[in-house]
Amino acid sequence: MIAVSNSIAEYIQQHYPACPPERIHIIHRGVDPAEFPHGYAPAEAWKETFLRSLPEHARGRALLTLPGRITRWKGQLDFIEVIDALIREDHPVHGLLVGGTERRRRRYELEIRKAISERGLDSHITWLGQRSDLREIMTVSFAVLSLSRDPEAFGRVSLEALSLGRPVVAYAHGGVGEQMAALFPQGGVPPRNPREATRILSDWLKHYSPPTPAPLTRFTLQQMQRETLGVYDRLFQPESFMNSRDDRAG
Repeated sequence: MIAVSNSIAEYIQQHYPACPPERIHIIHRGVDPAEFPHGYAPAEAWKETFLRSLPEHARGRALLTLPGRITRWKGQLDFIEVIDALIREDHPVHGLLVGGTERRRRRYELEIRKAISERGLDSHITWLGQRSDLREIMTVSFAVLSLSRDPEAFGRVSLEALSLGRPVVAYAHGGVGEQMAALFPQGGVPPRNPREATRILSDWLKHYSPPTPAPLTRFTLQQMQRETLGVYDRLFQPESFMNSRDDRAG
């Protein structure tokens, strides 16, 4: 049994107690540093086109990006609360919501748009929808946020941003919490605590010098592949096969 994070291993043990703990192999998912290279800079032509596509009010401001499909547990309403608080503190920020909306989530999308308007943030948050250039968008962002209100099994976007060398502020639970603890603890926030996320971002913005994550040494695609193949190699050993037959017979 392969678990993609410690959180999933704990879930398996809690909900499937018949599974022996020694049979659970924790192999974190990973990203390819070659696809998300540390310090990556997008082409100037892309950057100019993208920045021109934003509202004039957003230009020259610190971009804060929340990637994720439009669903309640991804925390878009918490993101709005964070942007609102930072604007009230007179920080020059602009929020970017990146992610598509499924038909059955249209009502929630309307709820988000209403919350933005009621707080007077229409000129402070841009809705980008589904994008194929998220890597580039994260690269030009002051910080990337991960505000999933429920723990994720692993969570790739936060790790992709960290791999690029972009600072991340994330609710530190589930697989994302494991990433933050290992790679960027200064960006970890207690779950469902937009006030603490605001505090961290506010501190970084005061000096416009957020900390930079180090290049990935863990949670890489290559490590995931190597460890997964290692599990199968052990399973193909005659001794392992005989042990599994003995277990079934017992």
